[in-house]
Amino acid sequence: MELQLFGINHKTTKLSERELFIINDSNQEEFKNFIATTFNDRIESFFALSTCNRTEIYFYAKELMAEMVMQKTTEFLGCSKSIIDDSYTLSGNEALEHMCCVASGLDSQVLGEQEIFGQFKKAVQSFVDLKTIHGNFQQIIDEVISIAKAARTETSIGVNPLSVSGLALKIVKEIFEEPQQQQVTVVGAGQMAIGVLEHFHSNGIQQIQAINRTNKTLHISASLQLNTSSLSQLATIITSTDILVASITTPLPIIGKGLIENAFRQRRNKPMLLIDLGVPRNIEDQVRDIENAYLFSIEDMEKVTQENLEERTGEAKKAHVLIADKAALIGSNINIKNTRSEAYQALTAIAKSLNQEGIEHIINSPDPLAEIQARHQISDGELQCLSSLTRHAILSMIKEIRSAR
Repeated sequence: MELQLFGINHKTTKLSERELFIINDSNQEEFKNFIATTFNDRIESFFALSTCNRTEIYFYAKELMAEMVMQKTTEFLGCSKSIIDDSYTLSGNEALEHMCCVASGLDSQVLGEQEIFGQFKKAVQSFVDLKTIHGNFQQIIDEVISIAKAARTETSIGVNPLSVSGLALKIVKEIFEEPQQQQVTVVGAGQMAIGVLEHFHSNGIQQIQAINRTNKTLHISASLQLNTSSLSQLATIITSTDILVASITTPLPIIGKGLIENAFRQRRNKPMLLIDLGVPRNIEDQVRDIENAYLFSIEDMEKVTQENLEERTGEAKKAHVLIADKAALIGSNINIKNTRSEAYQALTAIAKSLNQEGIEHIINSPDPLAEIQARHQISDGELQCLSSLTRHAILSMIKEIRSAR
């Protein structure tokens, strides 16, 4: 068993393709059942992470399975096989380092952004709840989270961090001279939407309202709580909205060109800024064709990610070194643990084929491995595994197995 991953991200794939390759709340359980049915015990543990910039599946499985799992997942999601050409696969220490870089924000579109850490942990918890994470894989994930924290606290990768909500505010300030005077509507009540609401409010924007599929109270901060309006009221509310931020999970856009055109007729063509943080997208791209409608998607964010980039790039190099060093140590420990586990399984099988006298001969032999070979036909894999152990380690395992019989 080894750590493996595959995925697509903002570096490899266009938004129009990324929004079709999604594992989220709507299909997580179905995906779990698909993996279990398709791969049985060949995949021991797994979880999937989908954000606005990436979808990656991490798993602990038999070696060299990443490409096969990627192909089958593409079929599960009903995506074109061409997306496989844009994907990447990693295993072992490379996979471990990549997971750490993702969790720490080093692999984000906004270098060093902090929201990904929370998204990573949330994805893990979702699959813990689905009971697809356990054993060695759980320990690896715990180490990844620990390393990601160290990368952010022991370097200044997050100096003056530009989160996605920070980028949204930056765009607002570039469009409006007085953002505090504008009416803001946020569609959605998830982590991203709450981050935007909190960031806007803490920067002096007070005229804020939220819309969600279900009515709920959002606890934004100690000084701000919002009761959401129903999604059915969107058409009415949008007529008085100057800044619309959409971040809701939906397979198809819920804000179309016609809806915005109707709103503009009542607004007498007063400008409106629309920021679409959804993947899949929440707002139809044709809205760009409307005069005085300024639409920004996740891809458009890339144009405003350069603030403090030089400083963050320098710190990113330090963080990469830290991650590489810590991941190498953990990878070594994982390999040692896997080798010992495989050796124990091999010795257990060997002991079952021998009587008590044969086991005693092995224990008393100056060369237990040679004695095992003389008494039992072992495979090349078993020989390689056992050869990596010291005499003392082999004897300790044999004695433990003998006492358990």
